[in-house]
Amino acid sequence: MTTSRAWIHACRPKTLVAAVAPIALGGAVVVAYSGASDLWADQVFVLTLLSCLGFALCVQVACNFANDLGDSLRGADTSARIGPRRAVSAGDITPVAMRRGIWIACVLALVLGAPVASLSLWLLLAGFLAIACALAYTLGPFPLAYRGLGDVFVIGCFGVQATVLTAWAVCTPGLRDCGFNKLPMPWAPALLAGLGLGLLADNILVANNARDYETDLAVSKRTTVVRFGRGFARNLHGFNSVFGLACLGHVFGWAPMVLLPLALWQHLAFRKAAQPADFLPFLGRAAVLMLLATILCVTATCLGWVPADSLWMR
Repeated sequence: MTTSRAWIHACRPKTLVAAVAPIALGGAVVVAYSGASDLWADQVFVLTLLSCLGFALCVQVACNFANDLGDSLRGADTSARIGPRRAVSAGDITPVAMRRGIWIACVLALVLGAPVASLSLWLLLAGFLAIACALAYTLGPFPLAYRGLGDVFVIGCFGVQATVLTAWAVCTPGLRDCGFNKLPMPWAPALLAGLGLGLLADNILVANNARDYETDLAVSKRTTVVRFGRGFARNLHGFNSVFGLACLGHVFGWAPMVLLPLALWQHLAFRKAAQPADFLPFLGRAAVLMLLATILCVTATCLGWVPADSLWMR
């Protein structure tokens, strides 16, 4: 594999939807619950979202690089593993080069997120915390993925944190000189929407960990699937699918709920998976469901479909 292809592959492009979705959803929550329907045309609003998006994408890439490096160093990525090729363990990228790539991704995250970080000290601290958690997923003295905290990390960081902080950044007074200087922060809907999105994102990890059960067990990578078995993974997949959409439906109305039949179809197929290779398609399917849910929520917001009875969450 050529160097450029190896780096692109190491970025794991299919997982980047987990970075894009919460940024779009955070903006949609503010539009729906602020009463400022013209926000999508506001230049500062768009630039703020783009800054959040650049930061989130770079943090996601840094997390993927750290995961590649950490699993290789800890022996989790072996020839017995079923799944996409991993750059460091396959010898496509050296550990030294991968460490350099992690630092570059982190620096880019800070540069692209600087406009948002300058709005508030709390947003700056939250940004550093997000980077620290991304690196601690498989690196450091207490790797989250090896302690059964991977699901908490995904739901918290790529769901709740990213969605809420995006909404907060948009609502934080800064360089605004337009008519949206004092946007109300919709805490309740942002938290619930972030939780729903995080649960859908967690199904990517659930499918990944169900696939890697045997190889993770061999190196004492104590994921929730290793701790509780594939039966737990099947139940968690169903809970995430249904409750995740329900959370989004409570915030944005009926639009995301039209995906419930698709989610149930995916889950029934997931329950039938038994061998490691059987779980491979479900990483992409979970990402597609997450992306479609985000598109429907944003569409509902743009078209004014968020029902009045959802606005009690102001």
